[in-house]
Formats: sequence, C-alpha cells, structure tokens
Amino acid sequence: MRRFFSKEKSRKEKKADFYILYTIVFAVISLFIYGCFYFNGKSLIWSHDGVPQHINALAYYGKYLRNVLKTLVIDHKIFFPMWDMHIGFGSDILTTLHYYVIGDPLTLLSVFVPEKNTEILYEILIFLRIYLAGITFSIYCFYRKNPKQATFIGSLVYIYAGWTIYASMKHPYFSNPMIYLPLVLMGIEKVYKKEKPHLFICATAVAAMSSFYFFYMISIFMVLYAAFRYFGLFRKRSVKDVFQWFLKFTGFYLVALMIAATIFLPVVMTLFGTERFQAQNYVPLFYDRIYYEKYLGCLIGENMIQWGVAGYSAVAMAGVFVIFSKRKKYTGLKLGFVLLNLFLLIPFAGHVLNGFSYVSNRWIWAYGMLIAYILVQAYPELFALQIQEKRRIFIMLLGYCVLALFSETARTERNIMAVMLLVLAVFTVVSYGNIFVQGKYLCGMIVTVLIASILLNVSYQYSYEKDYLSEFEEKGGALEALQSGPDKAIQKLEDSSVSRYDQYKTGSYVNTAMYMGTNSTSYYFSVANGNISRFFDEMYLNTPWDYHYNNLDGRTILDRLAAVKYFAIKKNGYGYVPYGYDQEAVTTKKYRIYEDEDALPLGYTYDTWIPREKYEKLSVTEKQQALLQGAVIESSSLPETDLTFDDKKADFTLEAGKGCKIKDGKIIVTKKNAKVSIGYQGEPDAEVYLVAKNLDFNAYSPRARISDRKWDSLTEYEKNTVLHEDDNWRYWKESKESAVEVSLGAVDKTIRIFTDKYNGYSGRHNFLLNMGYKNYSAGTITLTFSTPGEYTFDDLYLVCQPMDSVEKQTDRLGEESLHNIKTETNKLTGDIEVSSDKFLVFSIPYNAGFTAYVDGKKAKLVQANSMYMGVELKKGKHSIELTYCTPYVIPGMYLSVSGLFLFLMIGIFYRRPKKQRERGNQEK
Repeated sequence: MRRFFSKEKSRKEKKADFYILYTIVFAVISLFIYGCFYFNGKSLIWSHDGVPQHINALAYYGKYLRNVLKTLVIDHKIFFPMWDMHIGFGSDILTTLHYYVIGDPLTLLSVFVPEKNTEILYEILIFLRIYLAGITFSIYCFYRKNPKQATFIGSLVYIYAGWTIYASMKHPYFSNPMIYLPLVLMGIEKVYKKEKPHLFICATAVAAMSSFYFFYMISIFMVLYAAFRYFGLFRKRSVKDVFQWFLKFTGFYLVALMIAATIFLPVVMTLFGTERFQAQNYVPLFYDRIYYEKYLGCLIGENMIQWGVAGYSAVAMAGVFVIFSKRKKYTGLKLGFVLLNLFLLIPFAGHVLNGFSYVSNRWIWAYGMLIAYILVQAYPELFALQIQEKRRIFIMLLGYCVLALFSETARTERNIMAVMLLVLAVFTVVSYGNIFVQGKYLCGMIVTVLIASILLNVSYQYSYEKDYLSEFEEKGGALEALQSGPDKAIQKLEDSSVSRYDQYKTGSYVNTAMYMGTNSTSYYFSVANGNISRFFDEMYLNTPWDYHYNNLDGRTILDRLAAVKYFAIKKNGYGYVPYGYDQEAVTTKKYRIYEDEDALPLGYTYDTWIPREKYEKLSVTEKQQALLQGAVIESSSLPETDLTFDDKKADFTLEAGKGCKIKDGKIIVTKKNAKVSIGYQGEPDAEVYLVAKNLDFNAYSPRARISDRKWDSLTEYEKNTVLHEDDNWRYWKESKESAVEVSLGAVDKTIRIFTDKYNGYSGRHNFLLNMGYKNYSAGTITLTFSTPGEYTFDDLYLVCQPMDSVEKQTDRLGEESLHNIKTETNKLTGDIEVSSDKFLVFSIPYNAGFTAYVDGKKAKLVQANSMYMGVELKKGKHSIELTYCTPYVIPGMYLSVSGLFLFLMIGIFYRRPKKQRERGNQEK
C-alpha cells in the first residue's frame, strides 16, 4: 500500500497493487450502498420497471438459454425461439428483450443460475457492471500513460457518480455504456497511433449488440472524441488527411456494425416502425429558470431534472479548477468540458442525444468519463502548482461557491455539504508544499475526501427524506410478485394456452403472463409493435402510452376480436365485470376469473371485406362495429361488406362543480379534484362509452388559478406568498400530465393526459372509456380533475352500444373458425373447413416475420383489421400453418459472417511488419 501511494518510478511497473486496492475500496463502498437497501429490507429491484421488465427479462433469458442448450445436447439441434405468445399479444423475443438482456454479454451468466436465484444474479450484475466500468476506465488511463494514483482516483469518480448511485440501481444495464466507452476511445487512440484496430472494432461491435439506445450516444461521442484528438495529436493537417482518417474510421466502424448485425439490424429496423420514437415532443429553447439556478450545485450534489444525474465527487470539480488554472495547456479537455456543459444547458442537445425523442440527458455518463479523466490529468499538476495558479483556483472556487448557492432553491442540505467538501478538496489541492510536504500524504488526503464525498452523496440519495428506497421491491419479493397475479389460476383453465385473458384492477404487475406462460392483453417494454399502437389509436383505447397497456378496457367487441376468453377481477369487493363474462370459471384467495362462452378462437373467418379507405372514414364506434362485419384489408376477391351500425349518441348535460367552469368548449379548473357531472339519457342494455376527441391539458400557475376579483381582495403578504410560489413554479414539469377520474356507478376509470412535455408522450389525445354494460338508459357520470388548468377538447360525447348485434356478428365469425390449434416453437398450426370462399383472420399482431402455409403451400399473408393478419381461403377443408422468423435476422447473419471475414482480413493485414504495411499503403 505504501508503494501505491509513493511516487511511481517506472511506467512498466506491474499494476497488481492498483487492482487489489481498487477492488478493496470498491467492495467497501459497494457494501455500504448494498447495506442501505439490505438493512431497510429492500432488494435492488425497482418496483416500477425492475419487476415487470428487468428481472422478468433476466429470468426469462436464463430459461431461454437453458432450453436452447437442452435442445442442442438432447436433440443435437441449434434452435432459437423467436416469437412468444406470452409477451403481450405475442411479440418477437429478440427485438423486445434486446434493450434489457439479449446482446449484453454479462446476462449470458443467467444460463448458469436457477430461476429461483435470479434476484441474486440480478444484484451481483449491478455491481459487476460498475466494477468493470472502473476497470475499463483504468485500462484507458494506463494506455494514455497516466500514473496509478491518478487513475485510481479518477476511476472512483467515474463509477460512483450520480448516474450509478441513482440511475444504475433502477436500470442496471445503464452501466453498460460506461464499460464500453473507455474501450472504444482507447481503440481510437490505437488507430491514430497506427496500431491494430482490433479493440476499436470489437468494442464497437459489442456496444452495438448490447444496446442500440446507448450505442447511438457512444457513436456521437466517438466522433467528437476522434475530432478533438485529431487536432490534439497532429500538427500537420490537411483536408486530404482528415478525409483519409475519416474513411479509415468509417471502414472499421462499418465492419463492427456488420459483426453486430445479427442482433443490431433486426432491432434497429423494428425501432423505425414503433410509434414511441415518432411522437413530436416539446423541445424548448431553454430549461425552466430553476434548472439553471441549481445547475452548478447539482454537478456535485442534487440530481437535476431530465436525467441530469451528475452528482460527481467534489474532488472532481477541484480537478477542473486545476486544469483551468493552467494556461496554454489541456486545451482539448477544456473545450470538451465547455462543450458538454453546453449540452447540459441547452435542451436541444438532450433532444438530439436522446435519438431526437423527448429531452433527456441520459448521456451524462459520458460527461462523467470526461470529468473523471480531467481529474486524472490534473493530479500530477498538484505537485507543481505555482502561486499564480493557486490564486486562480481560489478565485474559481469563490465564484463557483457563490453561483452554486446563490439561489434559494439551490441551497439544499446536500448541495451545501457538497460545496463544503469542495472547499476542503481545493484546500487540500493548494496545500502541497505547505501542509502536505510529501506526495503520499496529499494523495491519501485526496482519496479520503473523495470517499467521504461519495458516501455523502450515497447517504443523501438513499436517505428517508428522499424516499428513494421506497420505490424498490422488498427483499426476495420480486419473483413472488410476478407469480402473485391471476395467471396461476388461468393456467389451469381449458383453452388457456390458445386464448387470452383481460383484467380490471387486479393490482398485479404487467408482463406476468410472460413469466408465468399465459396469454394476456397487457404489455410493458420499451419497444412495441407499431401495428398494435396504431390500432389502439384507431380505437381511442384508454392508454396514453404506445408501449405500455394493461387491458382492452373491457370493450366486448375488442375482447372478442382478440380471442379473450377469461376476465380477472379481485375477489374482495365489487369488481366490474364486462358484458358476456357470465360464468365464474374459478375463484382463488385473491381473484375471481370469469369466462365468456361466446369468445372467438385465435382464428375466425369473414365472408366479406372492407376497403381500408372506407374504414378510415368511419367514427371510432363505427370502426369497432365494422370489424365484426368484414375484414379490413387492402384488396380481396370476396364481396364488399354492406355495413350497418346501431350505436346511438346519448343526450347529455354538463354541470360544473366548485372550482371549475365550462366556457367556450373548455373546462377551466382552478382547484385540485374539481368535478364536472354529466347527466345522460341513452339506451338500455348497452355498453356506455364516454368519448373525448383531442383532449389536451395546459397547467395553470398558482397566480393564474386566482381570479382578478379575488386577487384584489388579498393582503400584500398573501399576494407575495402566491407570487413566491409562482416564481418557483415549473411550467415544463407541471404541464406534462394530468388525470381525469371518470366514474359511473361502481365503475371508475382514469384518463391520463400526457402533453408533449411528458417523456413518454406518444401523441395520443383521443380516448374512449367503456363505463360498462348498463341495463338502464339514464345515469350520471362524474369527472374529477386532478390538476388545475385548462382542459380543451374538440368533442365530448356519450355513445350507447347495444349488444344484440354484437352477439349475432360474433356467432357468425365463429361459425367456421380455426380448431385443433397447436402452438410450437416459432409455429402455430390448426385446421379449418369453410363452406365458401372466406378470409381467415388470426388474432395475432401482424409482423412481417410470419409466413402462412395453406395445405402445405405458401399463401399470401396480409395485414388485417389494422392490428392482426390473415389469409384468403377457398371453399373446403384446410390445414393451416404459421411460421415465424425475426425480420432481418437472416440478412443480419450474412452481414455478421461477412463482417467477421473482413475482421479476419484486417487481422492478417496488421500481422505484416509495420514498414511493409506502410509501403503497401504508399503504393496504393
């Protein structure tokens, strides 16, 4: 240890002592972090995304890999399942789970871990990723010939910032780019030095396979880094030289993408078809004023909005002061620091770096590498600071402290403590030669302040005041939570393997069907089938997300078209049961499961069709009725459907309660939970729908909620209090969402309105709420508005949908339907007999990866009814087969093989002596 803190004499000295000390300190700090969770009875699994997505995907992937190996060992075949009916309405496995597990080399460890121990593996992987990030950062630093002490300090700054303390605990794979970035940048250094490009190609390929999302950011930063390093390394520059380097890097980059193409190509092509990344999000010119007031303090203290989780150790900022005190040195690092801070200060940069989606600074982990490396470079300068440089550091410290704590909103306890540690760190830095006369004592003091700063940030983040830990699942409870839904009971029911279930307020997690092996109507993953999203848009389904949905709102027509046979509600208390679910199939301690005996199977037939253009002109309630009468497709040889509709608009009146008023087609709400009553007179024996077209929301500030008349009656103190609240009010935050609770009798549902300021905004503003089947014709619906503001809409009306016609049309669709249905790996089979030419629709989401065979011959499979798919059948008996292969995976495999071949050729080329290579290049 003494040898570590002493001044290094040789660059070639073994690094064993470095990695021993790094491992020990990492273990101590990580145990402290883990203890914060453990002693509060918490796991490291975030309840919101961690249970339904992260650990669910890891457990699934482990089982998936074990099944692949089992098939290989027993059947001597390599067989990869590509489609799973248990994921949402049925989903591609690769493109759905890539963002979470597939492609990440570390998740391959799940193959060795029994499912029951997945939580242990999950938590180990969280810390393993952070540990490896420090290792790769140190490798980069050593390659750049930095001393061990500096590298050690920089590594701790890099891996224990706000990103890992906050973000990586919620999203474990958010640490992955921290592992890859140092290797990619080191690869760039090697290419510039005309060494082998193997590291650059391999690191880029692994990053591309691991996460398309973070790879996009890595690609941007590799370009910026290459540009900065070019001007830092070469004195003689020319356009020709720049172009040659550009071509070389582009070639290596493309080879890496080719190697990764088996995974990367299908994922990226699927991504282009999703709705989530096509929404037009709000991108302001600047952030809210409070963001800038808290900015400097938050760099070493509190978390900022829009994922600006900096929280770097105070020692890191001291390193920034040191390099800026040096004139005519470290120009590249200074410019890089200024540039990345500008990125943090301008919302448009967050928009671009987040894939031109919503504004987010999820790239801040890359800022962490810069600020950590700045400290690494600053460390040797601590032993040679001149008096003038120390004065500059002091002036920068003074200015930083004043600006960081000037605003009242920035003077939080965490920020103040961080600034105090910064003062101590700067005092330590400038004290060499006076208080600290030996380098080892200065190094020891810096490490002490660094660790204290890290532990302080950890303690504040996980404090009871922040309530961060409350968001995590109880220890050992994650997998139990996935098993606690109604799936166990549904598994035992007849036809549950070839039918779906819907639910209403069961309180269970989304995606439990994926874990349990049932078929549901719920889904929550970042990449979703765009055809499902567009169908939900057409049906005005009551969900504001395109990638997160819980049910089909109990709408009889939609349930039947989706082959929903069972419906789950909680056992205790009255639960809303939609029309048709008349028979109670099973009752457990927690749930009641009802069965619809008139449910349609996975394949049903139409004898007529509806042109897409004709369908598009219908109203939302007419569209869902049309789907029971004819198949909506582009063309067909069948007769065209003669559509009939029996939905009827209800007469209604609006009555505003206290705290709101209705004016000029707007509902103006000035108090939380203000109510509007809708009294209606409609039709009996019908489902009652509340339809809101283009429903939007704009929040009111505290001042805007008070009328001018009431304002004049307030005292000066009361006015100033309101103005103070108004001054700290954040338009961006407060205007991003609102909720309207809608109730009719025992049925209560919620419309969540997202505006373009919300991160998950999908552009959805049309909603239809099924308020249940009513055998009476009149009632009162109550709307409760959660947030003061202005609620606008193009139209608001009620529709009654009689069920008699629905029953008849459902019977007709099911008369000649698919039977003997069997689902196998990447295959679905069944038999059918039709009395005339008909169109068979599969209630499976359309995907270009499917191929249909009728009687062993390939048939034309087309998109039908917006969301589903189908084939045209001739009169007679038929055997039907659907097979699936992930779109673009085969071309991706060819590209990967080609990429590996090119990589091999590059390797052979670089095995030649350097002079011979250079001679060959000159001849070319």
